[in-house]
Amino acid sequence: MDDCLALKGKQVSKGPSNTVTLHEANGQAFYMKRFVPGKRRVRKYFVRSRVRAEWEHLLWFQKQGIDTPKILAYGEEYHSGKFQRGVLVTLALHGAKDMESLAKHKSPLIFERDKFRAIAGKVAKFTKVMHSKKFTHNDLDWRNILVTDEMDVYFFDCPGGRFWVWPFLEYRIIKDLSHLDKIARECIPLRWRLWFYKQYTGRKKLNKTDRERLKKIAR
Repeated sequence: MDDCLALKGKQVSKGPSNTVTLHEANGQAFYMKRFVPGKRRVRKYFVRSRVRAEWEHLLWFQKQGIDTPKILAYGEEYHSGKFQRGVLVTLALHGAKDMESLAKHKSPLIFERDKFRAIAGKVAKFTKVMHSKKFTHNDLDWRNILVTDEMDVYFFDCPGGRFWVWPFLEYRIIKDLSHLDKIARECIPLRWRLWFYKQYTGRKKLNKTDRERLKKIAR
């Protein structure tokens, strides 16, 4: 891990407990996400680290048929039961941009109906697969969904995801769908948003339960 963490790259983002850098080797680009202990003291001891949660969730996504960036390496270190550091390395997807950036730059991938439907249909499918397994992302914003020029879709950045049981599952499902709708409501027509929801449910017509859920999503 020392050799891996010693690599110098271009900083892409920095948060309280992690830093993302972009690297290139032998003509191939990859992202390295370094993790350090967070501020919450209890979480440093004898609990699953955020880096472990992230790589385990990405590997679980792949098993469910949900596309993610390819994982190249991962690891973590503890000392006397206390998390010290961790790393997750993923392959950079050529030309991929997150949906939030695409919306900000008025990309046709978002604002042309047929292209939007090609992308949104995959997002709906992946989201439904997660929820059908009683798993929610808990940070399912457009910035955490990558899209390529070929309109391939990839989920990533999910350290906070987890499995839920009734009665908490429905609340968490609504939270995921609300996160997806947060930017959508500002830039795409209502009928497109309803089309996405119908793709998610697999129903052509909304029922009473759907209408009640949509009211909560739109709050």
